[in-house]
Amino acid sequence: MRSARPFAAVLVLAALVLAGCGKIDREPPVSTAPVAAAPELTPVAAEQLRDVLAARRGKVVLVNVWATWCPPCREEFPDLLRAYHELQPRGLDLVLISADFEAQREKARAFLTGLGVGFPTFLKTGPDGMFIEALDPGWSGSIPATLVLGRDGTKRAFWDGAASYEEFRNAVEPWL
Repeated sequence: MRSARPFAAVLVLAALVLAGCGKIDREPPVSTAPVAAAPELTPVAAEQLRDVLAARRGKVVLVNVWATWCPPCREEFPDLLRAYHELQPRGLDLVLISADFEAQREKARAFLTGLGVGFPTFLKTGPDGMFIEALDPGWSGSIPATLVLGRDGTKRAFWDGAASYEEFRNAVEPWL
């Protein structure tokens, strides 16, 4: 007497193959999670930087100069954004200035979009020396660089080099 097992296995296999060949009329699921729009990277030279910062008087401003080719810049970004999002309701504003070259604009936008940055940011243009002088005359030009401005627009802190969440928070909290 022959066993029915091989025949049953062939039937199950055929059913699985046929089930996989049918047309599916369903739409693929669509995510309902909000997606940040790619931020604008507005060109900013030394002369315009003064106006950008002056327009933010009345808020504590955290200015961060960074670049996609700078590993410490990329590493500190999640902490920088966390501090900003937590302190924004208390009057903190964040100005991000990319030191990337114009040819790297899309790479910078993709980096920012990947981190959920949806607000306008800036792309440094013009001579480095003039930009350094406009931001902080004592700045060596190394990045990342961070400047904290009080509500009256005066410099409260400046450092170059990566910072942690606690360092960002501690630098701005006294001025909020």
